[in-house]
Amino acid sequence: MIKQGILNYFKNLKYFFTPLGTVALGFVIGLSVLIPGIGGAASDFTERLRAVLSESSIDFSALQESVTQAVRALNWNDPLDALRTMFSAGWLTDTLNGCVDALIESSAEYTAQIGEAVAAFAGAAVTYFCVLVLFVMIGLIGGYFLTKWLIRRNIAKRPVRKYLLVSFVDSLITATLVALCVWLFSIWKPSILISSVLSLLLFGGIALFEAHLAHGWKKVDVRRIVNAQNIVKLFLTDVLILLSAWACTALIALVANMPVGVFVGIALMQIAFIVVSLNAEAYVKSVADGMQA
Repeated sequence: MIKQGILNYFKNLKYFFTPLGTVALGFVIGLSVLIPGIGGAASDFTERLRAVLSESSIDFSALQESVTQAVRALNWNDPLDALRTMFSAGWLTDTLNGCVDALIESSAEYTAQIGEAVAAFAGAAVTYFCVLVLFVMIGLIGGYFLTKWLIRRNIAKRPVRKYLLVSFVDSLITATLVALCVWLFSIWKPSILISSVLSLLLFGGIALFEAHLAHGWKKVDVRRIVNAQNIVKLFLTDVLILLSAWACTALIALVANMPVGVFVGIALMQIAFIVVSLNAEAYVKSVADGMQA
């Protein structure tokens, strides 16, 4: 089981570009909304400032340069953190207000109107950034399910009828276990440690039982599939696959940089989680096929 699980992970790395492609597609679509949206909001902001400050002299090119310097001052060694900061309402509001105040001697006279213009731009910028994040998340989730469908065809294909049956059993058992853990935690707080360990082992047993329903029913004795030895082996297999994916991600981040490591790690970790979720089915299917042969 352990050898088969690890081999399944590395074999299915051939789908590496599937989740990356869907994330990149979501990012591009999000940018196609973000860039013109931010441009329009910036134009509106400029026009509102011109209207408010019609009697004051303000160099808008100097204002643009001041904002550009504030953006450059962010920590771009960590692009994700810099973008999160730049598109936060607080940073946008403080930065724009500070830049305007520095360029206008009597800005106190226009505080309310300028504040409204800044708030409108900040709100629009945050909204468009959230749209970008939404499309990236859609790409991430879509890539996961597409990759899982491709991997399942290779290692654990099953009919729709069995898929629905196992999904129902899985939902019922999982809900029961979660409810039991919550109840134990409510009456005895230290039980969370014990229940967490037991839950991992129980979920391994459940996964093997469900795999038996899907692939081994009337083909293999359930006791050959669901036993303590196989539960421990399944647990070790899952841990080794996840550690392998994490180690590869960390190595890429070390050799290249953190953003590249995060981007590549999306594919490595998604495939790892997918293979982990299908390990039990792949094992039972191989045992059942072997007995039939």
